[in-house]
Amino acid sequence: MPLNEIPTYLSPETRSLVDSTLEQALLALKNDVPAVATRERQKLAGTIVALVSVGEIEPTKLVRFALHAARGARRPCKHP
Repeated sequence: MPLNEIPTYLSPETRSLVDSTLEQALLALKNDVPAVATRERQKLAGTIVALVSVGEIEPTKLVRFALHAARGARRPCKHP
């Protein structure tokens, strides 16, 4: 994600953290699905931005939570 797409209210250090963790998450997701769609990229970015906005700064956690959200969004809903 280019830095100009990351919210400007975040500090430069936080914007850099978002960018690097997003790239890590995208690489991991590409192992699951060869063609990562724009929607999935936006889901990853949105999750990472939301987490850093509430104070999470641990890159490993950011990647893990973003991947969990993206992978969960791809699963079909099971209705009884």
